[in-house]
Amino acid sequence: MQQDRQLELILIELISSRICHDLVGPVGAVNAGAELMDEAGGTDDEALALMRRSGQEAQRRLQLFRLAYGRAGNSVDASTMHKTITQAYEADGKVSLDWADYRTIDAVTGRIVLNMIMMAREALPFGGDISVQCDSGQEIRVIAQGKRAAIRPEIEKVLSGPVDPNDLDPRNIQGFFARNLAERLGKGVRVEAKENSVTLIYV
Repeated sequence: MQQDRQLELILIELISSRICHDLVGPVGAVNAGAELMDEAGGTDDEALALMRRSGQEAQRRLQLFRLAYGRAGNSVDASTMHKTITQAYEADGKVSLDWADYRTIDAVTGRIVLNMIMMAREALPFGGDISVQCDSGQEIRVIAQGKRAAIRPEIEKVLSGPVDPNDLDPRNIQGFFARNLAERLGKGVRVEAKENSVTLIYV
């Protein structure tokens, strides 16, 4: 019991670190825009545009984190999840997302898919295409295709093998979090890799 509580605390701390890490960029850009305006001594269209874009990006990321990591993800429908992550990646401009059959899954499964899509996005350092395929047997595949597509070894390790809590960090915590969500439903997430292609499979 004590070990479980310790692991829960570590999980909370690392998810919080991950969120803060991902928000540093857009929030920092807002501050940079404010500094540009201050140096210009008044309004500046370029600085205002930077602040607006960065503020919107931070808002999109927060909404995605809320559904993927928070309890809100257990109570919204898959349509909301689909809309949220599609808007985030359209604004990103580096990846395309095809998730046509999102209506066939429930909220809890949708939350797992969100985390899988986010890991797939990380596997595309140069951008590319992400597609989600759901079959009637409840196997779900998230396929990432693009130049040098690859899941980091530390994420693949926490998805499949035994995990020492001391080995968890902000870089692999999402994989561990997705694994725990899947295991609550008696399932798991595994990885298949090919050249320039990675598939995350929930089954």
